[in-house]
Amino acid sequence: MDLLEGVENLLASVRVYAEMVDEDIADRKNDPRSMCFWNIHNRVKVTQEILAFYAASWPDDPEGEGEMLERVMTVTRDMFVDAVSSIEKASKDAVGIYSGSGIREKSLEVNRFLYLRTIIKASADLGYVEPRTMEDWDNLLVIRNLAVHNNSVSDRSKKFELAGVQISMRPGRMMKGPVGTFIALTDTAVTLFYRWLEAVHLKAA
Repeated sequence: MDLLEGVENLLASVRVYAEMVDEDIADRKNDPRSMCFWNIHNRVKVTQEILAFYAASWPDDPEGEGEMLERVMTVTRDMFVDAVSSIEKASKDAVGIYSGSGIREKSLEVNRFLYLRTIIKASADLGYVEPRTMEDWDNLLVIRNLAVHNNSVSDRSKKFELAGVQISMRPGRMMKGPVGTFIALTDTAVTLFYRWLEAVHLKAA
């Protein structure tokens, strides 16, 4: 089952990021910057265990395959949503830690509350996020918001590639992508957040 290999690779990747943040960035007990990655690591581990159970009980009957695939998409989608939620919380904590970065103040010019989207937009305006990376953030957050608020039913027409996955959106229809879509998107979310954190740390610490 290729999904299991994908989740195993994601688990290893998140662990590497967590360990690098622990070693190079974190400077306090229960540091939210590294705890974010460890929380995501634990969530990915739970997903791995569920998918392993599904793999062991995968139906031989082709008629049951569609139902099993739907469960897989639900489980991996929930992992992706949880991962981005962890990233949003950690980004809010981080802009408080890096008080000299200007990101918090710039973000609050747009909205009286901090959100991941406004934090990343402010970071781009201040030079912490490259323009080409901003497009990936935008697409990622569109998918997250649709998954959270709209059951992955699109409210727009759009086709794009993210994390090597072709995403197709049509108004009123569920987003289309291969079965490993949310595994790849989780990996991309974690990588984007690490790069953002590293850039802010190097420039504003």
